[in-house]
Amino acid sequence: MKLFVGAVLYFSFVYGQTSIPEEEETETVFQSVDAVLSRSATLPCDIEPDIKEDRVYMVLWYRDGHSRPIYSFDVRGRAFNKALHWSDSKMFGPRAYFVTVSRPAALTLDGVQLDDEGVYRCRVDFKVSPTRNFAINLTVIVPPHQLLIYDNSGRDVNHTVGPLEEKTDLVLTCEVRGGRPTPTVSWFMNERLIEGHVEEIGNHMMVNKLKISGVTRDHLNSTYKCQASNTKLMMPSEKTVRLELLLRPLSVNIINKPRELVANEEVSIQCEVEGSRPKALVSWSRDNRPFRRGRVNAQENETSVLTTITFVPVPEDDNSVFKCVGENPKLTGVGLEDSFKLNVVYPPQVVLHLGNTLNPEDIKEGDDVYFECSIKANPKQHRILWYHEGLPVNQNMSSGVIISTHSLVLQKVTRYQSGSYTCLAANVRGETMSEIVNLRVRYAPVCSRDTDVTVIGASLDEIITVRCQVSADPSDVTFVWQFNNSGESFDVSPARFATSSGNVSELMYTPSSQRDYGTLTCQGSNKIGRQLEPCIFQVVPASKPNPLTNCTVRSANNQSTDSVVEVECRAGYDGGLPQRFVLEAYDARSMRLRLNRTTFDTESPTFRLDIGELLPSPPSLRIVVYAENSKGKSEKIVMDDILLNDAEKRTDGSGGVSLVPLAGLLTGCLLTLGLAVLVVVVVAVRRKRECDGCSRHINIADAASKTSSKSRRGSMLEINTGDNRYVVAYTLKPVSDCGASPDAVRQPDILNTPRGTEPTPNILPRPEHFYKTSDATNKQSPSSCDSSTNTLSRTRPRPRDQSFTTTRRDHIIADSIPGPESCV
Repeated sequence: MKLFVGAVLYFSFVYGQTSIPEEEETETVFQSVDAVLSRSATLPCDIEPDIKEDRVYMVLWYRDGHSRPIYSFDVRGRAFNKALHWSDSKMFGPRAYFVTVSRPAALTLDGVQLDDEGVYRCRVDFKVSPTRNFAINLTVIVPPHQLLIYDNSGRDVNHTVGPLEEKTDLVLTCEVRGGRPTPTVSWFMNERLIEGHVEEIGNHMMVNKLKISGVTRDHLNSTYKCQASNTKLMMPSEKTVRLELLLRPLSVNIINKPRELVANEEVSIQCEVEGSRPKALVSWSRDNRPFRRGRVNAQENETSVLTTITFVPVPEDDNSVFKCVGENPKLTGVGLEDSFKLNVVYPPQVVLHLGNTLNPEDIKEGDDVYFECSIKANPKQHRILWYHEGLPVNQNMSSGVIISTHSLVLQKVTRYQSGSYTCLAANVRGETMSEIVNLRVRYAPVCSRDTDVTVIGASLDEIITVRCQVSADPSDVTFVWQFNNSGESFDVSPARFATSSGNVSELMYTPSSQRDYGTLTCQGSNKIGRQLEPCIFQVVPASKPNPLTNCTVRSANNQSTDSVVEVECRAGYDGGLPQRFVLEAYDARSMRLRLNRTTFDTESPTFRLDIGELLPSPPSLRIVVYAENSKGKSEKIVMDDILLNDAEKRTDGSGGVSLVPLAGLLTGCLLTLGLAVLVVVVVAVRRKRECDGCSRHINIADAASKTSSKSRRGSMLEINTGDNRYVVAYTLKPVSDCGASPDAVRQPDILNTPRGTEPTPNILPRPEHFYKTSDATNKQSPSSCDSSTNTLSRTRPRPRDQSFTTTRRDHIIADSIPGPESCV
């Protein structure tokens, strides 16, 4: 009991149990279990509780001589189907598994070994019921490992005994080796148990001798089987021999000779041999060679042997002679035979190979190549097709593709004709595709790029990497670089470029003056030849793109509602590099990014804004537009405080609104508008008289200043479209900021930077692996009010949109507005 408690304590430590289960137990039930070596064993253990409401908590397995469990099944604190299994790796390890679906439950042990033999104890702990114990005595049975039969001359007999002459004694000895417990050895004659003389020899060997005196014709083709068994858990080991007597055959006949056989379809052919005593030895041959495929079944009686051979014909069997031979090997010169010719039909057998006179490793562009398609078919093929890379190859004499009966000729082959080739043949039995034959056409280098000229933008003193990649076979390419401009042409020193791989060359190039802008050419050569058309790279001056101009907000023309608006701008100079255009819409209050749009349309960059994306409450927006290329971003154009006013939307009048108040309101609006126009005209005429030398652009700042006693630092530009109103805020600069005379005309600045410090998203990073920035690329434009240094001072005619009415009370805004820090 102390030993058991110690084991429980150990197991509780392993699984985290802190209390010792109660020691109330039932009596131990003993059982015996046999298992065959290397097979599985089942050790039963009943875990069904006696009380219906009870449940099992834990099952522990022990082996005599071991104080610790060797296997556990733990259900504590979990569902029964999620019980924990544990097996001692030093005992059973993964070979053992507790199976609960069987009745009773059992510990299944795979791959039983001799060391597994012994007494095992199963302990079952329940929630309520007393602990239950089972003792199982496992016995490992070793089956016999060898069974031999000898005739009276001591010769090992496998299938046939004899041939013997009539009235001679038949002596057969069955020797069985191995086995524990000692196996039982028995003789069966024609499946009937007969007695023999059994004796036991040392070294685990059992012998049973059978003696039959004076065999007669009745013993012809009799079978004698020796059987050894020491358990019912497996089929007994056995061996059967057949008795033959010496009598000559009288006839051999192949029954129902087939006229046609189908390849890969099983067929059975019968051959009957009569008159042989003992049974004639029947053999099959094809073209005088033993035929060993398939399975043979023999039916025998006193006068004949009917042999059936079942096999699957193959195309190689076609047109061969199939023969059945019946003979008595003990009687020479008395054998007989019968034969017929096999007619096997089968789909074509196709083998494709390159022409015998060609060297697959020495084919280059311009050579003539041919393929041979070898076909074997019964019946003869009626169609042959050719394929290149899975696509049909059709005859084209002008292109040098010639197809004959079994040949494909490619005249003056090109690199595009490299790849896999197959041929297909078809007859009434089916069609067969050949294995792939790869054609490798070696060729001189050619440019990998599809474009004729690659444009590369670079600033002065900027280090750029020009990458030249060619396609060639073999790919070991030698490169030559050359520079050309309008005034000179020279080869580039090999020290200036390097070959990063067999077919790629990289040139480090730095334009230091305007003369260094021109054309770089790269030309490769391999052992096949020199590149005919070089790769061309046009090096042009590059910088950041100019900002967008003439940006217009309008309603989308193809929309039935006003929920989609478009911002259309004009693109500036692209800086010599491909550029893209970005629009970012921020909440004017929180500066949170609400919309982001990108376009690559260099003709007329247009951004579509779906107001529905900003629902349920469209905010006042700050819209930022700019261009960018690999050199960086242009100056940003800001349209500030674009207000999306849904409150101004009107109904269709179905609500029954009276027309009289509307008419009065309309009349008042017209009178107010007339007075406003009159005031604007008067102010404009007076202003023109006061400043004859000013620009002909309409001065918004002065007109605004005359409407108020104080100088106004800012104003609003209102844009109406449909039911929405958009407002652009701008700032008027005082004259002192520009350093000009007080009479200079001032115009509003368009703010070009968004409020807040949030980073601008979705901006393409600068490709640092291609461009290496020098100091020249970081030059900044001087900040001045002088119009000659203003990057935004270029005016372009702005397309007017009839869908907008632009007003600001009593002021009219000109189309052309200078950029930041500008004075006119």
